[in-house]
Amino acid sequence: MCGIAGIIKYNHQPILEESLKSMGQSIAHRGPDASGFFIKDNVGLVHRRLSILDLSLSGNQPFYSSDGNYILIFNGEIFNFKEFYPELKAKGYSFSSSSDTEVLLFLLMEYGMKVLSRLNGFFAFAFYDLSKKEVFLARDRFGVKPLFYLENDQEFIFGSEPKVIFQAGANKNINAEVLSELLFYRYVSGESTVFQSVKRILPGHYFSISTATNSKKVVRWFNLKNEALNHAPINDPLNWFQTTFDQSVAYRMIADVRVGTMLSGGLDSSSVLYSQSSQGYKDLSAWNVSISNYQFDESSLAKRFAESRDVLFNTFEFKGNELMSLIRQAIINNDEPLMHLQDGHLLGLSRKAKEEVSVLLSGEGADEIMGGYVRYKVHDKRLRYQLLQVLPFLPNSFVKADRWKKMKRYLSQGNENLQIMTNSNEHFLADFSQFGFSESDFRVSYKEKILQESKEIYPNNPLRQLLYFEQHTHLYTLNDRNDRTTMGASIECRDPFLDPNLVIGIASLGDDWFDTSGKGKKLLFESIGQKLPDYLRNHPKIGFSIPWDRYLLSREDFRESYEEIPRCKLFQMDPFDKIDIRKMMNRFEGGDKSFLPMIKQFFFLSLWFNIQFEGA
Repeated sequence: MCGIAGIIKYNHQPILEESLKSMGQSIAHRGPDASGFFIKDNVGLVHRRLSILDLSLSGNQPFYSSDGNYILIFNGEIFNFKEFYPELKAKGYSFSSSSDTEVLLFLLMEYGMKVLSRLNGFFAFAFYDLSKKEVFLARDRFGVKPLFYLENDQEFIFGSEPKVIFQAGANKNINAEVLSELLFYRYVSGESTVFQSVKRILPGHYFSISTATNSKKVVRWFNLKNEALNHAPINDPLNWFQTTFDQSVAYRMIADVRVGTMLSGGLDSSSVLYSQSSQGYKDLSAWNVSISNYQFDESSLAKRFAESRDVLFNTFEFKGNELMSLIRQAIINNDEPLMHLQDGHLLGLSRKAKEEVSVLLSGEGADEIMGGYVRYKVHDKRLRYQLLQVLPFLPNSFVKADRWKKMKRYLSQGNENLQIMTNSNEHFLADFSQFGFSESDFRVSYKEKILQESKEIYPNNPLRQLLYFEQHTHLYTLNDRNDRTTMGASIECRDPFLDPNLVIGIASLGDDWFDTSGKGKKLLFESIGQKLPDYLRNHPKIGFSIPWDRYLLSREDFRESYEEIPRCKLFQMDPFDKIDIRKMMNRFEGGDKSFLPMIKQFFFLSLWFNIQFEGA
């Protein structure tokens, strides 16, 4: 919906209006429709607005209480905001807009941060209580909306994207302590980021900052483990799922602008579109990325399904110089290194969609919530897992298919805890042992903490542990990607599968609902999936696949950047300097595709470093 930023000066130095406005301007793509700011004493807040609800000036932010004591800047949506009208009106509140931001302001004034558990939506906000000299910063349960900060003896700076912090004058430096994690896992988890001193507020957490004493308190307001354990029994899971999912889609259709849907041709996004059309929503549109002459292109499936539901279908292909330009812009938008590598395509699609809509619905989250990835199957059936343990001992000449080769390297790690933590990896410990690395080089305390939490809620089920772990790690990276690529085009992305009622309820169900047979996602497949056409139900799961080997080796626009990889200064730093990148590239160019995952990562890391630190 928007972008937010702010400064708290611990030394009570003045906050310059121009400095605050420049911070807002750095994230103008998140809110091109209006801007506003607040400065008083040692607190400065700035807001950039993307108009989704109440398109009038009444929806502009910051929002102020009538007595001027409370100030709110808000990014996101509260989908159930209208349900609070009777309650708030009974308490004497009167409304001057039809914005969910005004409802949130009144709820925070009345109940404080205790109201967070009652909100259905996604958000990041700053709420300032002048009389108590206290600023609250909060994030939604699953990290759909981002919030970063930097704190030192002089000030506390925060914003929707790290670039806000650098715009405020902070130095942009590499965080050397996380480079091993970046190398192995491809992203930095938990509070840390790849930038020195820049941290993220974790999903489901809020900060309370005293502007009088400069003290800070961190509170975890949402804990999926506790919520799932305390959830009331669900007697008819299939009916419950269908009803709850349709309500989630209905919530996410609430807007005063046009709403479209990202449609891949897979089960998840097709279920979203089916729910929309079956509930009677009109003027629907589907938005798709195609890749010509590629075996994993699903655009024809998506087109066939969209047209069968009388939905306007749009597909676009991005390649050559256009794609390279989009990738470079995605790196600027994201600040941190790209992990999923489809960011350029999704940014391009979002730009095209922006010509017609301001909101896009996505099927993100279904795989992590219900168990849809093929890679999950390893940890499902205990007998199958035990039989697979022979794979690492088979000679390489016996293992022909790429998927089995990858599984061999994965299982050779031995330790099932490490296997769970690396399930979303593209390369594994065996790929790094040749360079002298060991498991101890890649230990990450945040990941180990989440894994321990998963064992507490699902002590006897490694598959459920894996899903819980990925909901707190891998899924966050997907949410980051969707936020930056859509907001980079001034579009809001909404994820029906991440409705809190849905996620908590599913987490509370018994293990029999997490059988990975077939396509997995038993709840979805046996409910909405049964209403989808056979050509969707029976189509093998592919995901958003891109032929990067073809791009890197055959396209001149990519080849130039590819050749720059060995010269990137990042790879002169520990631990990257332990790897002979030139030798790896030579083997890749000679046809050894086993190095493709690492080559892809180094290609995008090289681009990222040169853009972010070298100005290339």
